[in-house]
Amino acid sequence: VAAEIAHGEVIRRVARFFLGDPALFFRYISVGALSALLELALFTLTYQYLAWPLLLANSSALALALGLNFLAQKQWTFRADGKFSRQMRLYLLMQSISALINTLLVYLLIARWGWSAPLAKVVQIGLVFVWNFSFSKLVVFARAPTAVDASV
Repeated sequence: VAAEIAHGEVIRRVARFFLGDPALFFRYISVGALSALLELALFTLTYQYLAWPLLLANSSALALALGLNFLAQKQWTFRADGKFSRQMRLYLLMQSISALINTLLVYLLIARWGWSAPLAKVVQIGLVFVWNFSFSKLVVFARAPTAVDASV
């Protein structure tokens, strides 16, 4: 019974963390979706229509999408006042770790454990989303505690 209560409390806390501020969660998802569409459009434009080399087209589209994603998450999603350079460094660290998690999960799920590629990719995307949202909220764009927070 105690384990069931503890399990229920964990689920409530996780739900509150992700959905406690539905507007924030919606903004986060919206910015991510727009960034993905921007990256796809820029890649398609530069590679398919302007005939840029593959890796140049991809890295350029990714860099621009990540930069705009950072600015939108900082200004609109989290409305974060923190120091720009510190937040940018933390954001780039988060993205680097995300790339490693992404690659490791795809390798493990498909090559080592035999999952189907589409299922593995969906699971990988979901787990990386959880990592990115959590790290963004708790570290990159975390609000400094106020005097009221400290007194509670």
